[in-house]
Amino acid sequence: METVSGIGGEGLPSRLPLPRQIASAIRSRIINGHWESGDQIPPEDELARQFGVSRATIREAVALLTVQGYLIKRRGIGTFVAQAQAISGGLESLISITQWIEQHGYKPGTSYVKMSSRPPSSQEADLLSFWHLESVAEIHRVRTANGVPVLYCIDVLPASLAPETAESLDESLFQYLERQWGQVVIFARTAIEVALATPAMAHHLQIDPDTPLLRLGQAHFNQQSRPILWSRDHFVTDRFHFDVLRHRQ
Repeated sequence: METVSGIGGEGLPSRLPLPRQIASAIRSRIINGHWESGDQIPPEDELARQFGVSRATIREAVALLTVQGYLIKRRGIGTFVAQAQAISGGLESLISITQWIEQHGYKPGTSYVKMSSRPPSSQEADLLSFWHLESVAEIHRVRTANGVPVLYCIDVLPASLAPETAESLDESLFQYLERQWGQVVIFARTAIEVALATPAMAHHLQIDPDTPLLRLGQAHFNQQSRPILWSRDHFVTDRFHFDVLRHRQ
């Protein structure tokens, strides 16, 4: 059985499969500036030696990071850190906001966070009925890219799965649910709307009140296809944009 070693102080969440642990450590090196955009990373055998795992595990981790946009492979040359881009993406891809920001070469952050507990609304109770809710946790966060506010997130989940405090949520909510509870977000049902910034949103996003925001209302489902999270993400349109690939029927 493989074990992870020689990672230079990087903490790996033990509940994740080993290739995903390695991918998380490599991603941390990129985000922390150990490797910058355009840098060539060490070959598979060197990474295998550093992490104390097989080349097959390294190969799977690198493949995952390539799909996520952190790395790019050049045949016959090696593997490189992907160049930074504008924050954009296709709505057909379901990744966390943290990953979205990271894969474009920016440092993700949170400038505001607040969490409260309350009884579920009828819509929330119906959506999350599997969890037999008595209360839900509502988490408000402002996510930043290199310190610039890009969206206002409102997430609702069963109170039993919520972090102890809002301040302890220092990672992607997807990553938290997977690491802490083994709940993997697999797919989402999404409604796309336009919403006006409330005074509170405008204050934290550093925009004018009533500025139009792109809102994604999303019901997220776990590996058993059960709803686990309801989110409303409000994007500042001149700081974030989406592409949609459409096919003619």
